[in-house]
Amino acid sequence: MAAKRKAQQASEGSKQAILEAVLARAAEVGYEGTTMAEVARASGLPIGSVYWHFQNKEQLFVALLDYCFEVWKQTNASVDGMRDFVRRSISESAAASASVADPAAAFWSIGLVFAFERRLEDNLARQRYLAIREEMFEFVTSRRRASYPEVPEDIAAELAHDMAVMGRAFTDGFRVAAAAGDDTDFARYAELAADALESLVATRLKEYTHD
Repeated sequence: MAAKRKAQQASEGSKQAILEAVLARAAEVGYEGTTMAEVARASGLPIGSVYWHFQNKEQLFVALLDYCFEVWKQTNASVDGMRDFVRRSISESAAASASVADPAAAFWSIGLVFAFERRLEDNLARQRYLAIREEMFEFVTSRRRASYPEVPEDIAAELAHDMAVMGRAFTDGFRVAAAAGDDTDFARYAELAADALESLVATRLKEYTHD
């Protein structure tokens, strides 16, 4: 049993090393520029070990997407309130998405390539990325719905949906700005985006109370 457990730990360690290597590599050269051979070199493992865990690059990126999504969920699990969430999403995640210094943040900008590249329509990594976008949307929506406990369910659901759509649009847009190298004060615009969303919520809630 001890030998089996040790082998399993070694296997998990190798898998983690591969994921960290492909994350760093993808942040630097993107999906198209990443090869299994380069991932093997970056991880310090023989290429046979990489293929033992992942049959091809698509499967490797599917696993990487799942890994980054878990990191994202853990990072945002304790975020309290819309302003804090928007600030983190724009001034931290989006702002860092063009830098290889924070590959976990950079990977979500790389993920946008899967949305834009129609020629990758049958690519497993693209399909997983689009599925994760929906899961992220549901995660955010459920959090926002809980922010309106005194509001009827249908109103709360509509507000939460609208906030999630707007928040995602802001974040995606600022990731593009970071990738393009725009001269953007992300902290300032994170606050402005939060102000805009809070104002929209206040207006909608006021309309509800006067109906």
